[in-house]
Amino acid sequence: PITGINVSRPKDLQEKVVHDLALLTAEKVGVEQQIPRDSVTCFDNYVGPGYSLPTDGMIEAVKLLATTEAILLDPVYSGKTMAGCIDLVRNGYFEGCKNILFLHTGGSPALYAYLDTFR
Repeated sequence: PITGINVSRPKDLQEKVVHDLALLTAEKVGVEQQIPRDSVTCFDNYVGPGYSLPTDGMIEAVKLLATTEAILLDPVYSGKTMAGCIDLVRNGYFEGCKNILFLHTGGSPALYAYLDTFR
């Protein structure tokens, strides 16, 4: 299964985008296994008041990973995504899963534009 946390698009649109990208990626790396459309689930309830606008969960996630793992997350993308991931773990969404992969795609320089948010 592929689970996504949206930062802007509505759920249905994001699930289509993620599924299409998964198919393209599988083709690029030579994976011939089918990826069913229903194996992609995205959550759009972590966007908060809007794209790039801070949420309490994002602030918590960015601070948590910075202080416990020395991993910098950006406030717009990976911070909101990690906030969603943490919430899903806390609420048992991944119960029974052996491993969870969080794909950190970069973006930490955006932290500088949000300094006041983290004070």
